Amino acid sequence: MRLQGKAALITGGGRGIGWAIAQAFGAQGAQVGIMELQGDNFAQLRDEARARGFELITLQGDVTKKEQIEKAVADLVAAFGKIDILVNNAGIVISRPFLEKTAQEWMKTLEVNLVGPFLCCQVAAPYMLKQKYGKIVNISSIRGFDHCGREGVMDYCASKGAIINFTKTLAKELAPHINVNSVAPGHTNTTMVQGLPEEVRRNMIEGSYLKRLAEPEDIAQAVLFMSSDEAKFITGQVLLVDGGFHLKRN
Repeated sequence: MRLQGKAALITGGGRGIGWAIAQAFGAQGAQVGIMELQGDNFAQLRDEARARGFELITLQGDVTKKEQIEKAVADLVAAFGKIDILVNNAGIVISRPFLEKTAQEWMKTLEVNLVGPFLCCQVAAPYMLKQKYGKIVNISSIRGFDHCGREGVMDYCASKGAIINFTKTLAKELAPHINVNSVAPGHTNTTMVQGLPEEVRRNMIEGSYLKRLAEPEDIAQAVLFMSSDEAKFITGQVLLVDGGFHLKRN
């Protein structure tokens, strides 16, 4: 029970990688809150968590609206008495060729993927500093690394590269009581990837030295490690979980 007694908030925690993280945390003894923009499946998620034997609270909110984040964090603290772990997982991607991409799409991507984590950290950090303990894990992406950007989603790539730098800088500012790290997934078998053409999926698999897509649970285990006391002397780092895809520079 590596997170026994810890209280965690996961943004975008109702599906895909976020829900896998929530389940991994719950299985290791954490009290878990998930924050989602839409709450359509909240009752189902609470039932599933109960069946799996962990406590889950569901919080509706927009990560780009500070007042909504403040309410979500306050509700979580009211329920659990504290917040020990923040996982900034919520994000979007808008695929469109460079010459067709609009400034509005750029700004929306940066607002959700970069400003959102900034606001969530800004709201959660004072609670953690007061208790002199906290773990923040920002979900970045292989697309945030210098040679791994992808055509059509350069705004997404830019936002994830910025998250990596944000993580390293925030780790300095919140030390010594809060560890700030990032987990960078490679191609992961989520609904977004499942909807891609078969040829694209095949190329993703062939690009991995382990010859498969990551499963959401693979990413969740990396986040679990960074959130546990096993990583208590690690801060300002990026853990890449991509099956070796980044090793190819062509």
